[in-house]
Amino acid sequence: MKRLLLIVALAILPTQAMAQSITLDQVIKESLQKNTSLFRAQREYEDKLADATETKLLDNPEFNIDATRASGENGTGTDIELTQPLKFSQLSGTRYGYARALSNVASTEQKYEILKVINETTVLYTQVWLLSERKKLYENYADDAEKMKKLVSASAGQGQTSPAASHLFSSDAAKLRADANAVQAELRQVRTDLARLTGRSYQMVELQRPAFVDVPEDTEKLLTFAKEQSNLRNVVKSRIDAAERRLSVAEQDAALPEIRPRLLYSRSPDGDEKSYGIGVALRIPLWNQNDAERKRANAELRQAKSEADLFVNLPQKDLIGELQQSATALQGRADSYFDSILPGYRKSYELTRRMFRQGQADALEVWQVREKLLTSENEALDTLAQAVNARGALELELGGKLEEIK
Repeated sequence: MKRLLLIVALAILPTQAMAQSITLDQVIKESLQKNTSLFRAQREYEDKLADATETKLLDNPEFNIDATRASGENGTGTDIELTQPLKFSQLSGTRYGYARALSNVASTEQKYEILKVINETTVLYTQVWLLSERKKLYENYADDAEKMKKLVSASAGQGQTSPAASHLFSSDAAKLRADANAVQAELRQVRTDLARLTGRSYQMVELQRPAFVDVPEDTEKLLTFAKEQSNLRNVVKSRIDAAERRLSVAEQDAALPEIRPRLLYSRSPDGDEKSYGIGVALRIPLWNQNDAERKRANAELRQAKSEADLFVNLPQKDLIGELQQSATALQGRADSYFDSILPGYRKSYELTRRMFRQGQADALEVWQVREKLLTSENEALDTLAQAVNARGALELELGGKLEEIK
């Protein structure tokens, strides 16, 4: 019986009471733990680190042992030889420089992928919150329109208001319901997109309005920060560096022989004579001049340089300055809407409705003020979305979160 009562009680609880509140930071944390694109990025990161490790390793040494017995002799002679192949790129340190460059590429690319996922998660979180708020707006104002319709109808029956106002609020309520349904369809899709990033559902989750630190005003400070971060420019620079080093390794190994130093030991069959020695063999690149590896290295370098060409006409200082101004302006405009513009319009709307009930304002005035308020509500939400997008674009160009700037 108790269990039945509990089920009934849960069934009649308001949806909002059961909804779980979740912050942007919590969603980002989930996204970083479960995002499939980061799994792929992690695998590529580990592959590059493995390539870097393999690049700097020496080739395995060769060990030869021969046993010989001459006709008519007793005992067995022994010849032992230990050879260590050494490429010139290993002796010069070029190969080790290439290994470090590969590690740098792996680290820079991974950090940039993480930043992209954080940015995508932030945008989708904001869109889910925004659409949820917009749906509530339309539903709430539809309820208000229906209430106003009843008030206007009663007033019209007493000859105090035109019957046309009743039709206005009736049509208004129907339109707002239709708008709420359209937003609900869009909200369902965006929730699905966010769920793909984090691996969880957001049907019974209440999101909070995203809050961010202010954009720094000092452009030089942003530039200094960007030079040390994993932005796309630095990713491309690291790729060019690695490709150039790979080509240097390939060209050195093609132009100079592989050195094969040897340690020698020999013992006569009767064991009376033993000899030790050292030797060296050269593997001359006569027929095979490492052409395939040089072509691959050249192709990789051309591709990396073509990626760098994208930034030729986009100086980082100018681009960061423009993105900084855009993000600052949009964030300031969004703050103005939420902190001062909307509260003022809401007070005006409530005052006009009160005046209507007291016979001091007509229905059309109520509708006009409500339209201004609804337009401003939508503009506030749109401006916040634009501010989040601008902020994300700035952070991608910087290669790090604005919260990280000291």
